[in-house]
Amino acid sequence: MRFSRMKKSAAAALLAACAAMAQAGVVTSTLADFSTGDSVWSSWPLALNVGQFNFSSQGNIVSATLSGTFGNGFSSTTTEVFVYGDGVEVAYCSLWDDCATNSEVSPPTAFSYTFTGAELALLQDGALNLSISKEYDGYVNLGSLTLTLVNDVPEPASAALLLAGLAGLGWSRRARRPQA
Repeated sequence: MRFSRMKKSAAAALLAACAAMAQAGVVTSTLADFSTGDSVWSSWPLALNVGQFNFSSQGNIVSATLSGTFGNGFSSTTTEVFVYGDGVEVAYCSLWDDCATNSEVSPPTAFSYTFTGAELALLQDGALNLSISKEYDGYVNLGSLTLTLVNDVPEPASAALLLAGLAGLGWSRRARRPQA
């Protein structure tokens, strides 16, 4: 009887350990703050490359969110600016919005964009190019940008959890079988 309890306890511990290791397929990537210099203060209209997210993704991307701030450690404000991810408008700061009119002591204005189903196909190549365009005088200041991806691929720990569960079912079924 005591040996049977030890087996059950060991099986429960194994399942708990596997469950703790199982995580969703989440990939997070970050770009540093971005600021334009004096050379582009009066240049408009202007389009500039901000940077590129490079990531490796296994399986299909089921959701993707880009977040960041208008304003950064240099300045908590920005001029009117459009932010694009692979040609899709992901953020916009109007001259009349808080992101452009904050005082220098105000915190930067946060933004977030969740890619739709059709736009997720743009991310399957493992890269997201970010660019901006501005229509007026002024600096463009963006805080660090974060791209969060969720994949539909099960992690190895999830597969181990499934196998451990099936083995446990088989073991309990065998244990219940009458001895001849």
